[in-house]
Amino acid sequence: MVKGPMKNAAITELSEHAADELRHANMLVERILQLGGEPILEPRDWYTLTNCGYDAPKDPHIINILDQNTKGKQCAIQVYSQLLELTKEKDPITYNIVLQILTGEVEHEEDLQALKEDLETGRFQL
Repeated sequence: MVKGPMKNAAITELSEHAADELRHANMLVERILQLGGEPILEPRDWYTLTNCGYDAPKDPHIINILDQNTKGKQCAIQVYSQLLELTKEKDPITYNIVLQILTGEVEHEEDLQALKEDLETGRFQL
């Protein structure tokens, strides 16, 4: 869905992020099950229960895709930061899982910002 300069770099980065997101989801599902909970299995419910919502990519230009993904990362960082505070000194296992995920989300946001900066300053090769 990405068009424009550096699209291959963006696609590679976003594909890596997607793989990490699946890993994060698996970590959370495993912990939910360990705690006796039940993960949300119906994709329809994901849209109504999400903390950050979902914006389908309507404009494939790379800047728009990067901005949209950065917005999602910033929301995720906020949510995981809140979870970190909730689990601090109460549930060290969940705390460590959330800390790992939060670290990944911060790295993802930095990756997206770096790509956008490279685009805006012309530091890229076609």
